[in-house]
Amino acid sequence: MNRKEIVLKNVYFVQVDISATIGTQNAYLPYTAGILAANAWKSETVARHFAFKEFIFLREDVNKVVARMEAPAVVAFSNYCWNTEYNKLLAQTVKAHFPDCVTVFGGHNIPDDFSFLSDYPYIDILCHGEGEDTTRILLEALAVGGDLSSVPNISYRAPDGFRRTETVCQKTLDYPSPYLEGWFDRIVEEHPEIQFNTILETSRGCPNQCAYCDWGLLKARVRMFPLERIKAEIRWFSEHKIAFVWGADANFGMFSRDLEIADALVEAKETTGYPERMRMNYAKNNAENVFAIVKKFKKCEFDRIGATLSFQSLSPTVLKNIGRTNRDLDFYRELLTKYNTEGMKTYSELILGLPGETYESFIRGIGTLFEIGQHFVFEVYGCILLPNAQLGQKDYMKRFGIKTVRSEIIRPHFHDEAFDVKEYNTIVVETDAMPREMWVRANVFFYLAKAFHGNGLLRAFAIYLYTEKGIPYERFYDGALTYLEEHPAFFTAKLFDDIRDHAEEQSKGINNPRLKFAPCGDIVWDDHEYAVLHILERLDDFYDEMLPYLRRYEIAPDIFDDLLAYQKAVMRRPDDAEAYVPLRYDIHGFLSDVYVNHPHPLAKKTHTLLMRDSDVKHNWPDFAKFVVWYGRMGWSSYKDDITERSN
Repeated sequence: MNRKEIVLKNVYFVQVDISATIGTQNAYLPYTAGILAANAWKSETVARHFAFKEFIFLREDVNKVVARMEAPAVVAFSNYCWNTEYNKLLAQTVKAHFPDCVTVFGGHNIPDDFSFLSDYPYIDILCHGEGEDTTRILLEALAVGGDLSSVPNISYRAPDGFRRTETVCQKTLDYPSPYLEGWFDRIVEEHPEIQFNTILETSRGCPNQCAYCDWGLLKARVRMFPLERIKAEIRWFSEHKIAFVWGADANFGMFSRDLEIADALVEAKETTGYPERMRMNYAKNNAENVFAIVKKFKKCEFDRIGATLSFQSLSPTVLKNIGRTNRDLDFYRELLTKYNTEGMKTYSELILGLPGETYESFIRGIGTLFEIGQHFVFEVYGCILLPNAQLGQKDYMKRFGIKTVRSEIIRPHFHDEAFDVKEYNTIVVETDAMPREMWVRANVFFYLAKAFHGNGLLRAFAIYLYTEKGIPYERFYDGALTYLEEHPAFFTAKLFDDIRDHAEEQSKGINNPRLKFAPCGDIVWDDHEYAVLHILERLDDFYDEMLPYLRRYEIAPDIFDDLLAYQKAVMRRPDDAEAYVPLRYDIHGFLSDVYVNHPHPLAKKTHTLLMRDSDVKHNWPDFAKFVVWYGRMGWSSYKDDITERSN
């Protein structure tokens, strides 16, 4: 039989983001689905028997998606925590209309067992682990009769029950690029209204095996894509005016060639303006390379966030429990000094809910970040239970008393328009070391510390008290939290009551409340952004409420007055272009030297500071978007043009 006599069977690939709906202005190209399709169709058998029909990448109404499908023979779904519920509903709808269609689920959110087959009868086949070879071999098998027993890395329904095939690790990355092979050209041409984001994958695999992560459990060594392919993809991004690139590597900067890749990205941006921005997951153990890469990106304002100095926890007990090692604190202090001296951005990450973490060790970890010089941007992420990570295994959970809830995923910075299909994470809310009520308090502490220190509302006071009086940062901010709890009528206290209520509802798995700021309409904000925006709107009231707490520390009156005057005037707000601040002490010089880890006693110095905002925003929506969200406030919360005038 020649090719013309074969009736091609139609195949659809599904990879949708949580927020990319019809009418969206930004969306990711479906990279994972693209590389699977590109590799599968290099097979003559697949090309002779199957017709690729469409990438489904927008969160459209599932009935509309199915209505335009043409006799689908196979629909393959790429699953992550942000799209699994949508995929399940779409697969169920596909099966209702096309019972003979084969539905295939793969991706990080697929458990390494039969549970998705037993729980969801509309799913036919599961792919475990990396999918390029598996997808190609699976389609080849379906093309010639459907014997699945020789297809590696799958679970499937058989007449006598569920079956699991042999596990085989992919050894190379010799796969065609979906960008360079034209797999996304139709999407870009058909959607001129969308600014597309992309994934750049230069290597795959991770040498680490942290208990909370499933990257290192793929049981495959770190492998690299060919350098010329990567450079060609970067040129493709530039030519197609890609807005944002997310680096999919676990440890960018680990290899010397990553410097060359960074140069290619910078050259593309400087030549065409695209990609506009990018974000990498940087290597943990090659500080020299990472510093050099971040310095390259800084020159063209490529990476808005900067170098990641991740810790996850600063508790030795926790690090032992999760199989992670961090460098000593002196190493990070020197590194932060180097970055801050050069004016280069960094941020640090912690995870709340790891086994062995107590409330005290958690807040001490945040205090330690400030002590070593991370005063601006730090994040605390909830501990998400990934189905294929060690932390998600039953024996591990039992060992550490891990308890979880299913929590709705909320995307900040979007209008509060409920998607037809809600997505969920399974998050840790209790362990043997941290009862649920302390998990709630830890959340409130983090958001308060991020608002008051990272966003700078009380940073000057905290640094003075630590440097001059030895008051630990975590004691200062935990005391502030207790003070607000003791004064529930304060407007500031009510803000953090809202944040506490949010955490309590999450901890019970009830719902995930939306926090809003009226001048910005129906936009949903992250908890600390919610607090900061409301406080900046009533800044004088905030300081009036906090004054009795600050006075408890018995700071000399003239120093106290200078700290307060500086703190009030330096905060950026809409339509606040400049401020003159007469001072008796060198507050600004004192803080600036602390930021680069060169503390010295606060010196007397009669002078006036002229504080200017070089990019004044004239309304709350613009301020909230460009300063609070885009600026990550920790870097942009203070007026940035500060000059001294002698009295």
